[in-house]
Amino acid sequence: MAFGKIPRFSPSFSPSEAMISARYLLQSGKREEVVGKFEREFARYIGAKHSVMVPSARYGFFLLLKGLGIGPGDEVIIPALTYFAIPAMVPLTGARPVFADIGLRSHVLDPESFRAAITEKTKAVVPTHLFGTPCDMDAINAIAKEHGVQVIEDCAQSTGARYNGVRVGNLGDHAYYTFGLTKNITTLSGAMITTNDDSVYESVRAAIDAGGLTPKRKSAKEAMTGIAMFVATHPWVYWATVHPAVVMGNKMGKDPIHERFGEAERVYDTLPPHYEAQSQPQAVQAAVGLKQLSRIEDLNGARIRNGSSLDDQLGNIAGLTVPEYPGGAEPIYMSFVVHHKKREKLAEALRARGVDTTIGYMNCLSRHELFGAYQANCPNAEEVNANLLHIPVHPNLCKKDVDHMVESIRAACMEVGAN
Repeated sequence: MAFGKIPRFSPSFSPSEAMISARYLLQSGKREEVVGKFEREFARYIGAKHSVMVPSARYGFFLLLKGLGIGPGDEVIIPALTYFAIPAMVPLTGARPVFADIGLRSHVLDPESFRAAITEKTKAVVPTHLFGTPCDMDAINAIAKEHGVQVIEDCAQSTGARYNGVRVGNLGDHAYYTFGLTKNITTLSGAMITTNDDSVYESVRAAIDAGGLTPKRKSAKEAMTGIAMFVATHPWVYWATVHPAVVMGNKMGKDPIHERFGEAERVYDTLPPHYEAQSQPQAVQAAVGLKQLSRIEDLNGARIRNGSSLDDQLGNIAGLTVPEYPGGAEPIYMSFVVHHKKREKLAEALRARGVDTTIGYMNCLSRHELFGAYQANCPNAEEVNANLLHIPVHPNLCKKDVDHMVESIRAACMEVGAN
């Protein structure tokens, strides 16, 4: 940490991955060999029978729905607080997304809300292990089994998290993951699906193999962006360049980081053609993934250390609500999300003390205008969405950083008041 300035995130991508990227971008061949090895190693890590690299989590989710035969007249239950692209995929199959509520402090699918949303048309449920927190999978699996519902785990923010000692992705029937540069494990964009179902695996594999190759220039651009992020969030650089820009942007009502890495919310009339046209990964992506997989326990361990420290120290601050976790959940703290009724003022006060923060990319979609045909009553998701704020918890934080954040949060909460 330099001068008490802490970025909201710092990438797992490092110079070692940059060297691997350069080597594989400059050579040809070995694509099938390297991709196959990464898929096998990832499946072994999760404990699943099959895995397939896919270009994005949303496309992987779409392919899982198609592999399960989900189509017109069917329903898929999704937690109301999620990323817009997931429910946006469901209507492309002809099915209907149905929103269920979340736990107010766990942020993950509430089992009883899931139960209440089930109809005779329900074919699948998507328990999202949001912010790195595993859902109550014992309850969700029991309800799903009772009603013959397929369980598709959303592990986009939770690779490596455990529930009762079992890694997420090996708790339901199928799962998908994403490996963007801001995730806890990256492959220069791209994603993965896992499944124990041979027919679903063959369906997804056939769709991916029928598509074209991801352009090398895209992987090269991601590698350069990864190095730029690594440099920009280095303490000696961040305090003098990025943090002042974030503070200035905040005063102008803008968020330059969100504008750079965010994505406009939308729905789809048809499946974007580039998913199929660029479905097969490059060797460089798998090679970076293999390196990241070898580091994931250390990376997650640092997140768990930092998140646990925040859990211990932020629980008694007036006006601030800290997370709770389902019994048996072992979160990896992809994000540490607090609630405050004056979150904008709190965020401004924290940035003034050198701690960057964000409201993130999730949204309450059960009342969102994009999904007006599927509206549902999900009061917990609405309340969380209005009050949540992300506190830095990335693996490049040291104990001094966490201590500085805790003191800054205490002081900022006193400054803005509880109500």
